Amino acid sequence: MGLPAIVILAALLPQKPPTDKAANPAMQPEVVLAASGDPVPLAEFGLGDGGIADERSDLRWSDDGCTTPGGVRIECRTVGVKLTFPSGRELLVAPDGHLHLRSGEFAGPFASGLELRLGDGAVVRVALAPGSRERLREVTVLSGERALQPWRRGKPSVEVVTRAGWGGVRLCCCGDGGDLFRAIALGPLVVLDRVLVAGSREAMVPSQRLVVLTAPLRQSLSTMQRQHREADADVRRAVTAIAAVADRADGIFPAGAGLQRSEADRLRWLLRGGFELQLDLEGPAAPRLALFAGNALRPMVEWTLNADAAAFLSNPDPEAPDARWHGNGTRLPRTAVDLQARSELEERVYALRILGRLRRAGDSLRR
Repeated sequence: MGLPAIVILAALLPQKPPTDKAANPAMQPEVVLAASGDPVPLAEFGLGDGGIADERSDLRWSDDGCTTPGGVRIECRTVGVKLTFPSGRELLVAPDGHLHLRSGEFAGPFASGLELRLGDGAVVRVALAPGSRERLREVTVLSGERALQPWRRGKPSVEVVTRAGWGGVRLCCCGDGGDLFRAIALGPLVVLDRVLVAGSREAMVPSQRLVVLTAPLRQSLSTMQRQHREADADVRRAVTAIAAVADRADGIFPAGAGLQRSEADRLRWLLRGGFELQLDLEGPAAPRLALFAGNALRPMVEWTLNADAAAFLSNPDPEAPDARWHGNGTRLPRTAVDLQARSELEERVYALRILGRLRRAGDSLRR
C-alpha cells in the first residue's frame, strides 16, 4: 500500500487508544492545540479565562491606577502594585520583586520587575529599581493601541505614553487570575511553566503545559506542496500524502483539543484520525516536532523549533536512507513573535529544561 493510501486510511480510522504506557486520561492534557495567530489569547492555553469579566469596556483610569477592559483593577502605591480580578482573586507585586496571593502563596523575586499578561489581552508592566530607595519605578498598562502609566518615576501619574518593548520576564495570569505561568515560544510551540498558584487550586493546575500553534504548521503543509514539484514517483507520493493531511487539517488538528501521551517514555501524543505528534529533544536540528501517520516508523514531516523555524519533508527515497530530509525546508510564518525565546534571558535554555521535566514526568508514569 502506497504512502498516500496509508495517510487517507489513517484519516478514516478512529483515534488510536492509549497503550498501557499512556498517561491517565483523567489527567490534565500535556498539550493543547491553539488556532489563533499573534498574539495568542490566554484562553487558548486551556487554563481558564484569567478571572476576567464577560463584559468589556475600554482601558480607563480609576482610583490609584486604572482598570482594564476585562475589569481587572490595578492599584499603584509605594507598598506595591495590587491587581484585583473580577473573580475575586488578588495579586500583589511587592517592591522587592515578589508576587503574593492573599491566600499566602508567593513567588519570585523578579528583581527588575515583570510583565503580567491578562486574560482580556491587557498587559501590566512593573519596572523595579533594585538598590534604589524608591524601588517601584514605573507601572505601565497596555491594551490595544493605548498605554497608560499610573506610576512614573516612583510616584503616582496620569501619563499617556507610547507603546514600547519589554526586555524582562513575562508571566501569564491564567485560571482565576492567580495561576501564573511563564510563557516562552520556540517557533510554533509555546512552553508554559507554572510559577505561582493558590494552594486550593494546586491539584487542578498543571505544572507545565505545551501549546502547539497549528496555524503555521497547517500553512507550511500547504506551502510545501507547491515547493516540491519534482516528477520523481517517491516524492510525488510523499507530497500527495502531505496534501491529504492538509485537506483534513481541521479534523486532525482541532482547535482547543487536549492531547494525551501515546507512550510514557517519549514525548509523543495522539491526534485524531490515527495520527501522532512527537517532540524530539535530541538529534539533528533539535528540538523538532514530527507528524506520524499510523504506526509508521518515519515521520511524514518535521518542524524545527529554532528562531528560523521550518518544515521539512521526510526523505522518501529508499535508495538514500541516510538523508533525513528531502530538499530545502519550508520557512514557517512568524508567530507568537512577542513570546519567542530571548537569548539575553537564556529563555531557550529555560524552555528546554521545562521540556526535559515534562519528559521525566512521563517516565515516572511508566514506573
